[in-house]
Amino acid sequence: MHSASFDKMMSFFRSYRGQFPTLEGKTRVLEVGSKSYREQDTYRSIVEDDREIYTGLDLEAGKNVDIVPSNPYVWEEIADASFDVCISGQTFEHNPFFWVTACEIARVLVPGGYTCIIAPGGGQVHRFPVDCYRYYPDSWAAIAALAGLEISEVYFETDEVALRVKGGRWRDSMLIARKPLQTDEAAARRRQQVVQPFKEGFGSFEAIGHKYGPAVEDYVARTKVPPLRAIRQKVGRRISPFGVLGIYRG
Repeated sequence: MHSASFDKMMSFFRSYRGQFPTLEGKTRVLEVGSKSYREQDTYRSIVEDDREIYTGLDLEAGKNVDIVPSNPYVWEEIADASFDVCISGQTFEHNPFFWVTACEIARVLVPGGYTCIIAPGGGQVHRFPVDCYRYYPDSWAAIAALAGLEISEVYFETDEVALRVKGGRWRDSMLIARKPLQTDEAAARRRQQVVQPFKEGFGSFEAIGHKYGPAVEDYVARTKVPPLRAIRQKVGRRISPFGVLGIYRG
């Protein structure tokens, strides 16, 4: 986890902590994708032990993990409305069926509970073990609508901020959303419909990376240009993108 992601989550807690639901004076926090591999690669240190109870969920056991669900997509070990806050960072891009996880987050939140999800909107491929998606503001709008969550804030790392923060190349996108106080039966039914196939065992697939055939080979071949023309194009772009000098672009 890069420091800009950590700082975003810190800002979420600083700004919304006073609005979190509590049970007997403490807020129950669930982190999805909590396993710690290095220093500061989870959000555990943001949680204040005197005010909050932290639980970490991950697909494999390890440091900072309290729950390893038997089904990676359907958390039968967690009852409905068990947590007041659910957070996740730098995991949704690796989640091939993220919409199921979003529905599970909504299910385990109490009415009025908050979620903050951070995921990259850019950056290079980094499989762990797969790398499937990048997220934009409209991505979060669709996810929230499906899961029955009310959007509080959506952010996409701007050019200006990306240049001055560590990890800016990932162009982090962030959703802050709230589960409605009033029970939404339609949303609950929709979540059940989304999750059902995964209860029945669906969820495995073969990661593919690249799979080239005649179409890709034809395309790549046609992108190759003679060396002299390539030099002309490069010089032309450096001198002028248009006008008379544009002739050097080939």
